[in-house]
Amino acid sequence: MIKKLDLFPAVILVAPPESLSDYTKLIFFQDKPKETRRVDRCRVSILNSTIYVVVDTPEGFSIIFKEKLADYNKSDAQHNAITVSGKILAFRKDENCGCGSRLRSWSPFGKQVTSNNDPQE
Repeated sequence: MIKKLDLFPAVILVAPPESLSDYTKLIFFQDKPKETRRVDRCRVSILNSTIYVVVDTPEGFSIIFKEKLADYNKSDAQHNAITVSGKILAFRKDENCGCGSRLRSWSPFGKQVTSNNDPQE
């Protein structure tokens, strides 16, 4: 797996398919298409060509969005993407610090076991 992006803390906007003619025009602090949803205090990761949006819940980590990307663009501090199904995404670093969130320890690669000892022979 190739990690292309791992952004925490992040805020993301998700707009419906075909709500904009140019996916890079979904911009924070401007008018947004109807039914656009916003998620604060999340983690956004892109592995290979799949985007993951993860939130911290009382039960632990929860992947709330996972789709293959058709295209991705970064301009200054804002990232824009469009999924294969046509959903339009805009995300950036959240201004909040993310302190106290367990998302800091979430790994997009799953559980890993590491050791600093040589194996016993």
